[in-house]
Amino acid sequence: MFNTVLGEELLFRGYLLPRMEGRFGRKAWLVNGIAFATYHLHTPWTIPTALLDSLALSYPSQRYRSAWLAIIVHSVQSLIIFLGVLILVLK
Repeated sequence: MFNTVLGEELLFRGYLLPRMEGRFGRKAWLVNGIAFATYHLHTPWTIPTALLDSLALSYPSQRYRSAWLAIIVHSVQSLIIFLGVLILVLK
């Protein structure tokens, strides 16, 4: 959860995205989404999913100038995956 909120969402949507608007304007969300997917090079099989996911999170973050939506959605995804894995392991 800490990596999701502090490491990814606050960095990409909270810090980088507003600064990218100065350089890329209205397309900053697209560049931010590609940068987020590229950040996942250590797990290349997740890049297509990360790209779609990050584009869906970057656009509303730029549109409403808030990282909260991205933080909530990404945290819920991580929580669901964690609980699913925990249930499988404990069975």
